Amino acid sequence: MTTNVLWAGSTGGKQVVSIFNNPTGQQGSNLPLTNPTNYLNRIYFDTRFDYLNILWKTEFVQNYSLVTANSDPTVTTKSTNEYTVAIHDFGYVPAAILIDYDTREIIAGHTYIQLVNNNSYRIASLAMDSTKFYIKERYSVNIDSLPSLTRRYTLLAFENPATVPSF
Repeated sequence: MTTNVLWAGSTGGKQVVSIFNNPTGQQGSNLPLTNPTNYLNRIYFDTRFDYLNILWKTEFVQNYSLVTANSDPTVTTKSTNEYTVAIHDFGYVPAAILIDYDTREIIAGHTYIQLVNNNSYRIASLAMDSTKFYIKERYSVNIDSLPSLTRRYTLLAFENPATVPSF
């Protein structure tokens, strides 16, 4: 049996709130408080760590066009499109994620957003630069057309990288 601990107080001269786990036989152990970097696997949250902060959030609708299959089944149509979905003024390339508003799934790397009879597919990914966010679409159509598609997305940009401070 394990014990989850919610601890609030002062350690190392800093005010700290920490939630951590003490495995069986270690109840009462405060090792995650005194040496957090060696016990990261037991810490769920600790105010001494720098976590990602949501800097910016936007919601939008993305429309993907109908892609018609060629009448010759030996022909596969492949293409890519890039859509500017938001403009920011951060002046640097932020860390960000794209979430499908309806399914709550993260669009990461190359995520299949449409598949028709295992013949045709559409993939989306998030890209960004120092001024804009983009959706990159890639599709492959063979035998079955890809119907037009509308997706609602939430875009979150983060301020801080996740780092472990020195103690």
